[in-house]
Amino acid sequence: MHLPELSKHALDNNAPSRRDHHANARRVIIVGYGESGRELHRRASLGDGAGYQVVATCDNDGAAPLDARIDVLTGFNELGPAVERHRAHEVWITLPLDHSGKLQALLHQLENTLVEIRWIPDLAALHTLGHRAVHFLGLPAIELHRPASAGIAGLAKEIFDRLFAAAVLLLLSPLLLVIALAIKCTSAGPVLFSQLRTGLNGRQIRVWKFRTMRQHREADGRLTQATRDDPRITPVGRFLRRTSLDELPQFFNVLTGDMSVVGPRPHALQHNDLYKDKLAMYMQRHRVKPGITGWAQINGYRGETDTDEKMARRIELDLHYIRHWTFRMDLKIILWTAFKGWVDDNAY
Repeated sequence: MHLPELSKHALDNNAPSRRDHHANARRVIIVGYGESGRELHRRASLGDGAGYQVVATCDNDGAAPLDARIDVLTGFNELGPAVERHRAHEVWITLPLDHSGKLQALLHQLENTLVEIRWIPDLAALHTLGHRAVHFLGLPAIELHRPASAGIAGLAKEIFDRLFAAAVLLLLSPLLLVIALAIKCTSAGPVLFSQLRTGLNGRQIRVWKFRTMRQHREADGRLTQATRDDPRITPVGRFLRRTSLDELPQFFNVLTGDMSVVGPRPHALQHNDLYKDKLAMYMQRHRVKPGITGWAQINGYRGETDTDEKMARRIELDLHYIRHWTFRMDLKIILWTAFKGWVDDNAY
């Protein structure tokens, strides 16, 4: 499975002292030298208590070993002789899951060797949101596409969201009233505008905003994104969109549990239909609640996504947030948005 990386600098600084202990170390051959294989090599080389010495690697796919002096095997048929030659105690198999067909051939090569064999699948080679080893119905299992905010952490996030939304709505209620009056007095139509968007796990939700456009009718099934100098936008609406104040009613969505304060921005349903087959992992952004602000937005990807490249970059940032979420990350995004993120040239 994917392991957090340890620094190469730490490995280089500690390598000499590790070699002093190799006389008592268990000698290891690593089969599959992808990200997980290299990370296991780093950890075996670093830890005083690890007690392992990597003596050879196999199935490197062109990757150079961290220590140039160790043996690089070119095929499984070399494993048996290498075990004898290096007097290896263990073989660690870190092949990606899509190489699992090699496992039987590998075990055949090792069946007459007296070594311990550990299989650590290289899940880092899979494009997933996250993963966790669990026991399911008494059997070992690996949960894939597991967001970092799942479980107890997600419950804490939801409690924080609702308390934060209630506080914002209470503190900003005078501003909300002023905005509502300005909209009502300057253009015909309702104060609020809503659209169906995709929420958590694909459930449709109705997302609220202050109305910023003159009333108009779109052709069935068509959605025209707002553009710079869009004639549909009212003067008050232009100010609200530029400062993101039109998004404030979405704190009611947070209060009702449909949205989060921080998360991927909710896209229109038409955009989901357009991009789900164009961009890898696009729909996985809906494995968490959509947010009022997000990692993509504070990194410059607000407003119109008029090219596939812009949308692809936004999705990449959304998925980074889902994989690496922490409560501290949410606080950083909220603070950045509060002090710097309300006005943006891309918001119109």
